[in-house]
Amino acid sequence: MQKPVLSKETPVRAQVVQKLRAAITEGMFQPGDHLVERDLCSYLGVSRTSLREALREVEAEGLIEFFPNRGAMVREITIDEVLELWELRSAVECLVARRFALYGTEEDVARLEESIANMDAALKAQDRSRIKHAKLEMWDSFTAGGHQSACAKLMQQINARLSFLWSSSLLLPGRPTESIAEFASVVSAIRDRNPDVAEAAIILHNENAKFVALRGLAAFEASRQAAKPVKRRVAKVPKKEAAAPATKRATAGTRAKRVAASA
Repeated sequence: MQKPVLSKETPVRAQVVQKLRAAITEGMFQPGDHLVERDLCSYLGVSRTSLREALREVEAEGLIEFFPNRGAMVREITIDEVLELWELRSAVECLVARRFALYGTEEDVARLEESIANMDAALKAQDRSRIKHAKLEMWDSFTAGGHQSACAKLMQQINARLSFLWSSSLLLPGRPTESIAEFASVVSAIRDRNPDVAEAAIILHNENAKFVALRGLAAFEASRQAAKPVKRRVAKVPKKEAAAPATKRATAGTRAKRVAASA
């Protein structure tokens, strides 16, 4: 991954939060990864103070957690937490679907249809990075059409916690195509201004997506268990320049001592 370039127009803290969130939600940093501040400062090109402020904000979103004498780690998620988040997400989606059918504008519908088409194209291209961005845009378009800012913000936070499971849907044959068809049904109900049908369509999509996500979580846990015992994984971030190996420095010091001893 290329080193991110921070814009001069957006406040540094907001940009760092955005980059950290993206690194977690897009899978660069995975649940259980230890985040080393020194490496992150070098990668993002910011001070440790700016980084710590951003880390605290990402912690408030539930994406990382701090441990005494260990620092920050990407928060792990259990099956129970996934089910709780999915229940909350389902409730929010139902409200958004109903409001979209009642209050969404033609521009809102057109934006949602365009985002679904972009998602379909990304799936056919089998471009994972493009798929994740298209999926985020699709959900943003959906929640925006409900014209309820609290719902939109809550959905963003929930999806950020669950986003590392999204790739599991790509591994199940036929699921991406089904997902597109399900969302097309939601749009059709919205166009008909039928909130009951729109709600039913989003519930069907949500239940199918939950089943796939739980399978993905089970596979993730199985792979992690199979890899034990292992040392705590440290998040890998690109570095500008590798430091001299510690072993070589130690060897040089040892040689110096030997020379001094023989003199």
